[in-house]
Amino acid sequence: MQRTTRPLSEKKDGERGQALVVFVLSAVVLFGMTALAIDVGSILHERRDLQNAADAASLAGALELPQDPVLAELRAQEWAQNNGVDVAGGDSLDVSISADNTSVAVEVKRDASFIFGRVLGLTTVEAHADATARTGSPANLAGVLPFGVLESAINYDGIPTVIKYDASNPTNGNFAPLRIDGNGSAVHEESIINGSTTMICGASQPTCTDPTQGTQTGNLVGATRDGLRYRFTHTSPSCDQFNEVLTVNQDGSYKVLAPCNPFTENSDSLLLVLIPVIDAFPQGASEEVTVLYFTGIFLNEINQCTGVSCEVTGTFVKVVADPTTDADLGIYDPTSGVKFVRLVD
Repeated sequence: MQRTTRPLSEKKDGERGQALVVFVLSAVVLFGMTALAIDVGSILHERRDLQNAADAASLAGALELPQDPVLAELRAQEWAQNNGVDVAGGDSLDVSISADNTSVAVEVKRDASFIFGRVLGLTTVEAHADATARTGSPANLAGVLPFGVLESAINYDGIPTVIKYDASNPTNGNFAPLRIDGNGSAVHEESIINGSTTMICGASQPTCTDPTQGTQTGNLVGATRDGLRYRFTHTSPSCDQFNEVLTVNQDGSYKVLAPCNPFTENSDSLLLVLIPVIDAFPQGASEEVTVLYFTGIFLNEINQCTGVSCEVTGTFVKVVADPTTDADLGIYDPTSGVKFVRLVD
């Protein structure tokens, strides 16, 4: 039997045809995957926007708690809309306040549209985000100044107060150095400059097992002066005044303004500090005192720090904050001068 062979040109034409089919099929798959990737990326971007809106809304609402839950709900709705949630345009927004008026839960939903996916029958998918912010007082806190101020010396009327440390007799003053991070003037000065590194708690929190702190011994006037001077000299001129750092809320507490927020990294102000509030001064040079809770104080000026005494003028404030230092959120304590607002979900 005689074998027949196709001409070489016919073989090449056939191979070209097969390659063209494979290329077309591959291109369709490739283009389809690329189109879906673009759609998915767009939907994920939309979800991130919704998450940012939910976070901002829940935090804004929690700022008003527990004093005004009605206003908290309105603030959450307002901030959601300011961050792109369009209820009139079809977005879904749900805001709920917890029964104890300490947290705000926000849920947002939106129908995200496919563009290229429509050729595959895909039209829309639901994008959603939720967030919960809670308000409370610090259960455990680091980053405070290593001083205990007498509760009797505190006022929240906006009038500056002279706080005095007397190394020869603590009872002559109204605040005393605490041994939070350890003994010695060098440790004391470092704790003033950077805030304490040790977590401490106040007796007003049920989870606090040991609210006591020891007082420092010796004359720490020099270390106090140098530590406080550091804070004054490393504060920007644009953030060295009370009204440049703080603005009053309706309930009499104060919100910290950016970029003068000292509880964030790279702050321009070191004059707003948190300090422990104590029940009484020790009778001796080194005894235990009880930390009741924490308060905020804005350091106005150093009056004098020489010899055995140091006087500083400061304005006590009930401050709303979320320090980046180590801190645990506890139950809300209305007597405390510090209120935290944090995302918890």
